[in-house]
Amino acid sequence: MNLREIVGVGETVLPDQLTPLHQPAGRVPGPWLACYPFFQDELRCGETTFGALPESARQLALSRTTIDVAEQAAASNILDRVCVSFIELPTHSVDEIVQSYLGNQEANGHARGDHHTTLRESLAPQSRMTDYPGIARGPCLLRPGRHIFLDGWMRFLSYRSRGDRTIPLLAIDWLDFHHRLSGLLQDAARTTTIPTAASPSFN
Repeated sequence: MNLREIVGVGETVLPDQLTPLHQPAGRVPGPWLACYPFFQDELRCGETTFGALPESARQLALSRTTIDVAEQAAASNILDRVCVSFIELPTHSVDEIVQSYLGNQEANGHARGDHHTTLRESLAPQSRMTDYPGIARGPCLLRPGRHIFLDGWMRFLSYRSRGDRTIPLLAIDWLDFHHRLSGLLQDAARTTTIPTAASPSFN
């Protein structure tokens, strides 16, 4: 995934070699996106399928399942039609949302002590904005609900601190993801004994 310089505030960029769903004019985006309150408009522009993701992004999602299940899912392509959204946003745009989120957490008394303080301290002034052509970067995995990242805080802080111009973000229809994995487990259970824990954890 090549990095590109972003021109303009809030511009949404699809990562290189990513094929978006071809949506007719006026088509309503997938209802699964309703559970992602942050970056809603941008995520609608980047809606695609799991099978269209680069390998690094697919492996990031599969890493949240057991190893055996991940291997079977990758081999069977059973997840290829799961809806996802994979975008890159200007770092300053993501940073503004994160700063607002942390501020609201503090105001509402939901800050988590040392963890929250560490995040705040990590949001120091950024390095000079830099491009890294030809280098693949794992996306920050977004979390459904009122929180921002599921698996992405450290990636976001790393990309931000070194001065990346953009932040890659990935949202997944976890209900369909889990449903398809459950079907895979049921089919496989007819012939062999495999782990039963396939549901992604949001803790």
